[in-house]
Amino acid sequence: MDVVEYRVKILEEAESFRKEYERNLRPLEELRPEKPFTYISVGGGELGDLVLTAAKRELGGANGGIRTVAIDRYDGFPAQDVADHYEIIDMLNGDLLEKCIRKYVPNPEEPHAIYLEIERADTLRVFKLGKEEGYNVVSTPYAPLIGMDRLSTKLLFERVGVPVVEWQYADSEEELKRVAKDMGLPLIIKPIMTSSGHGTTIAKKWEDVEKAYEYAVKHARGKGDIVVVERYLEELKERGTEITQLVLRHFDENGNIVTTLLPPVEHKRPGATYHESWLPATISEAAVRKCQEYAKRIAEYLGGLGIYAVEQFVIDDKVYNSEFANRPHDTGMVTRWALEKDEGALHLLASIGLPLSKEVTRLKIKGEYCVAHVILAPHDLPSEEVPVLGWNAGRVYAYIRRKGYRGDVWYFGKPVAYPTRRMGLAVAYHEDIEEARRIAEDIAHFAEKNIRYKT
Repeated sequence: MDVVEYRVKILEEAESFRKEYERNLRPLEELRPEKPFTYISVGGGELGDLVLTAAKRELGGANGGIRTVAIDRYDGFPAQDVADHYEIIDMLNGDLLEKCIRKYVPNPEEPHAIYLEIERADTLRVFKLGKEEGYNVVSTPYAPLIGMDRLSTKLLFERVGVPVVEWQYADSEEELKRVAKDMGLPLIIKPIMTSSGHGTTIAKKWEDVEKAYEYAVKHARGKGDIVVVERYLEELKERGTEITQLVLRHFDENGNIVTTLLPPVEHKRPGATYHESWLPATISEAAVRKCQEYAKRIAEYLGGLGIYAVEQFVIDDKVYNSEFANRPHDTGMVTRWALEKDEGALHLLASIGLPLSKEVTRLKIKGEYCVAHVILAPHDLPSEEVPVLGWNAGRVYAYIRRKGYRGDVWYFGKPVAYPTRRMGLAVAYHEDIEEARRIAEDIAHFAEKNIRYKT
């Protein structure tokens, strides 16, 4: 069976599995401290932190009947200090990962959920625990398996009939060169498993293509030697924009699983990685309807409970679907300041089975824009593992006040940095979108100067 046939088979299984899986899902009626619900985040970065902190601020944590477990590969990861328990392992080692999961949930009949926050994990092993042994993998065992595999994602989009940019795949350096010649430059070349732009090349000249395959395989977030090749939309920068359409699958007050469409998040990136995002989006109503309809098809095909995030390109009123994740998204972190409940809280509450009202997904800002801009480590750090000594929080907050900005910062607290690693977010509010973007960027750049590194 070739790589495409195998993935088509997975997609077919996912559709039939969803129907049986959802029939067995029930709303959560109570949380009991003496027998707590166990929520495991495989990956404890800022998105894991956003979800696990919701267990404490929304539900009271372990004393409220929900205990949290965070797993990541290095000491000092962002969610480590908020989780009730944590493990530090190589998450690509399936034996170790399974051992950790069984340690905290020895019996899959116990109330629990497993949230795959990161691609850098043995997704297939977790999938097998869900499909073969009945572990509750959010949003279904198939969703992370498909969403973290870029080739499977493209095949899913074709299956549900949503428009995509022209694409092909390659499983060797020679095949990539052949595909690049057929499609012509510029192209986007990405690993089959990636996140936040890791391993991605925007190839505008042939020299970029020659380096792209080795770079993609080396920097992939998971296992695999396949790369996905997409047409680079040059008109996107000229008259287009990018959207992350968040979709929430949850129980309603009547015990039915429903799909709620959140306001589309707009974002810009100068390269392959997330740079800034904001709410509300500035796209037309016609484009909003398309973004939401396409994202809804994807989420409902896979089903289950929790957040789906669909990345889309919008040019005029035309929408192309690029990628999806069945979890909160980095571009959606702006929801922490802009929505009634942020994407982390929505994901946690929905995925454990609590009934939710659609009102919790509304914008809480009125008549203004909320912009989040990344705070990055310097590009010229001397090595891949530079210890972070801390940050001058007082100076950053004083700067915001002195400038008269309506703004905020979220420092992630990562213990080490590498060149351009994401260290936090700067946030700004303003009635004018361009001014809000300028302020957020200004706060971000000032904050960057106030993080101390041991160099």
